[in-house]
Amino acid sequence: MSDTSGKKAFGVYVTIFAALLSLAAGIYFQMIHGTYGATQRVCYDLPVVLLLVGGAVVSVLLIAVKRYGLASAAVTACSGCAILFAIHKCYWYISDVFVAIDEKGFDPKFITFTALAVAAFLVGEIAIYARKVKPAKA
Repeated sequence: MSDTSGKKAFGVYVTIFAALLSLAAGIYFQMIHGTYGATQRVCYDLPVVLLLVGGAVVSVLLIAVKRYGLASAAVTACSGCAILFAIHKCYWYISDVFVAIDEKGFDPKFITFTALAVAAFLVGEIAIYARKVKPAKA
């Protein structure tokens, strides 16, 4: 084990977890191709996938070069923007569910993707404020 592994604090591991959640959300959204509901409404938007996967990759690269603060900010900003793009693209599906046009309610695929993306954002927010490096012992 390297000498730097002992200096990392809780925040670095939370950032890595946020990056993994973001990567999982991006891959899942790509796999389901953004189709939800009884009518299989297509809510696919490529920037959502690129932001989620790209944010995870950039975050891991920043951790590799020991820029922990930027890493947590990158994964949080990218997952937050991806959520906003997804909401914009899925507006009609969400309104169909609320108005009861799609009577079955929210599709489990939609709930899974939304939970992964929101979890990535929230864990990234926690990582922003968590300590990244242990204080030096006197």
